[in-house]
Amino acid sequence: MYKFTSIIFFSIGAVLCTLGFSDYLKSFDVKNIDTKISLDSYFDEYRHTYKNINSDEINNLYSEKEITLKDPPVSEVLQTKIIVKVRSKPISPKILLEINKNYQQNNLSQLTDLDLNYLNDNKKQFVKIVLPIILNENQKIILIRDYLKDIRFKLNKNKTLTNSEINKLNNLAKDHSISYENKHKLDLIDDLLINIDIIPNSIALAQAAIESGWGTSRFATQHNALFGEYTYNNKNGVKPLERENGEKHLIKSFSSYDHSVESYFNNINSHYAYLEFRNIRKIMRQRNNFSNTHLLINQLNTYAEDSNYINTITAVIDKNKFKKFDSKIITY
Repeated sequence: MYKFTSIIFFSIGAVLCTLGFSDYLKSFDVKNIDTKISLDSYFDEYRHTYKNINSDEINNLYSEKEITLKDPPVSEVLQTKIIVKVRSKPISPKILLEINKNYQQNNLSQLTDLDLNYLNDNKKQFVKIVLPIILNENQKIILIRDYLKDIRFKLNKNKTLTNSEINKLNNLAKDHSISYENKHKLDLIDDLLINIDIIPNSIALAQAAIESGWGTSRFATQHNALFGEYTYNNKNGVKPLERENGEKHLIKSFSSYDHSVESYFNNINSHYAYLEFRNIRKIMRQRNNFSNTHLLINQLNTYAEDSNYINTITAVIDKNKFKKFDSKIITY
């Protein structure tokens, strides 16, 4: 599904032209990023990219849906950022066999309006706004992965890194709940490459649709929250209307949709609850085979209290043909 063997220039402006991101992306060679490029400067500019996303068009189109999430990030429960160490169990040989058996090679292709015409107007509007942000988040991850690979190559060749490069690695480790103290930098890079990887577009889009009621929940329309993430921080949280007595959780709010998508990716890519998701994805990456997304969906049962949550994700993907988006990019 995700075979990145060539330089990919992408722009979210093809679908959301008001975002003004296309010119910026053209300056990047996604596959062969120069290590002299400041990753920090890329992040700083990216954070300001989607400030003016206008989601008014999809507000009030659907009925409100209560959003629940079983397990908030550990760092927020304890109020301080901590590193979680979880013992990983061996991946089932059956799963390994499934990854081999379902191998299929998909070339990336351009996303156009024609890809959305089969959806009704309400769903189409939601997908047109949210899918490009998901696509871009995955492309940003590929950019970071290529940076990490270049740093690994440099470290193997020169046996040393600059202080700036070391700080970048450590900051990425902190952001993804990875222990970095007293760890060889090659081992740290390998750990980062496990946590920092794509989430299939179909899965992220389906969860956004489910958790936000296709963009119509109170949390989505008023607080740009697409994924119903828990928080215990009163500064960026909203109290659920039907929260049970004794519960203290809030729903994390955001200034724009892109920050909600970014937070969701970080949650899946760092929280201990999704360790098996990442381990299976690691094997998929090693074998260049992301075709069987159900293997990943099956590891999301802890995301919501609904015991039927996995089946719900699968049903939304199948009914709305979201899997076709797993081989799409935004480009001119």
